Amino acid sequence: MVKKHGIRQSIMLPALGVMMAGAFTLAAGVSATAAEVGATGRPSDCSVEKRSFGAIASCKNHNGGHYRALIVCKNPENGKMVDFEGGWRKAGLSYAYCQGSYSKPVHEGLATKVS
Repeated sequence: MVKKHGIRQSIMLPALGVMMAGAFTLAAGVSATAAEVGATGRPSDCSVEKRSFGAIASCKNHNGGHYRALIVCKNPENGKMVDFEGGWRKAGLSYAYCQGSYSKPVHEGLATKVS
């Protein structure tokens, strides 16, 4: 006499094993590294220089992020200061210019962001 419980177990366990193996194969197939999906980070190896007109910023490694130059400029007549920002860049130079009566560059800086 054959027990139904034993037959069910002998069929279900291998079927469950096949289903689990299929699920692991599918999961492994859709996994990807951060480099493959274009993960982003902050730029690195950056520098900024104060110039007579404002500031210049650059980064050697953008790491998927952006950077820009910042400059604080002073009005020589009244001593007031204003911040100016360069355009966001992934490569090349970002320029921040002193404008209008705020013609004297005082402090330079650099801003980065994850994109």
